[in-house]
Amino acid sequence: MEYRLTPLKSAIAALSLAFGVVGTQSADATSQIPTRSDAAEVQGLMARVGSASKVALRGYKMAGMQDVKSHTLTDSERAEVAAALASLPTLNRHILEKNLHHLAFLDGIPGEGTALTSPAPKKGLYDITIRASVLKESLSTFLTTKEHRVFTADGSGLAVSVAGTGVDALTYLLLHESTHVLDFSCKTTTEPHSRFVEGIWTDTHTMVPQLASSAAATTYFHQGHPLGIGKAVTVYDSLAQSPFVSLYATASEREDLAELVAWRVIMNQHGGNLRIEVSDFQGKILRRWEPLTFPGVKERFAEVDELLASKEYCGTSF
Repeated sequence: MEYRLTPLKSAIAALSLAFGVVGTQSADATSQIPTRSDAAEVQGLMARVGSASKVALRGYKMAGMQDVKSHTLTDSERAEVAAALASLPTLNRHILEKNLHHLAFLDGIPGEGTALTSPAPKKGLYDITIRASVLKESLSTFLTTKEHRVFTADGSGLAVSVAGTGVDALTYLLLHESTHVLDFSCKTTTEPHSRFVEGIWTDTHTMVPQLASSAAATTYFHQGHPLGIGKAVTVYDSLAQSPFVSLYATASEREDLAELVAWRVIMNQHGGNLRIEVSDFQGKILRRWEPLTFPGVKERFAEVDELLASKEYCGTSF
């Protein structure tokens, strides 16, 4: 059953005061009241929330989204964003403090559009742009809509749904995108013999042969084409035998890391879970998978835990 975190009104009130939010509405997504130093760090990040860069807007328009434009956050939305930033792992927040240029929200992006981390004009800094309607979306809705890009109707009558619990869509996206900033800034996946890559990827988009030949590596997310939904069970059975926490993680070594970190934090810090179900035309569940329990995925969690517990990483001490 899907759920959202219970709002911590005292935490949101503290954040509202810290970031000049005058509304009284609460927001989801944080698990604890930030310390004073945490609050100062989040306040600094909130100062970078604003309009999208011309480069980002041009990129979306070149992709056919002609109506895309910057979204101005309401007071309650600002509180929601602040709470989501406060809930990030310490390492991710510190890396954002050093390397985030702008965080922007955009209107005019279709529902299956998500977020983008891109280099800023100033070398070493990065922009994060996020579809603004995500602020009103549950994680399950977000994930299911995205997963539907993998399959097409083929007369089988099957349907795929993805349930994500523990956080909302915004918090998941900030976990994912902040890990991209970490990766870009610290070369986490491109450093020689990276523990997050070795034995899985041979370069950014190429898996080792035994994984490249699997059904999980044939989807739209990994340079493939949409598959008939009748193949869904085969695809997810293949995913269960892999080290990937989601089909989206098969897109590249960078997406693999971002997905792995995001879901480990959602599981550990927020008590969340990820569940994939295939149902027949009557809605009867035929098969269910829980990727956070896949043996190949669980083996990698220790590496994520070690990374996030670092007291010094990539020139950042805390």
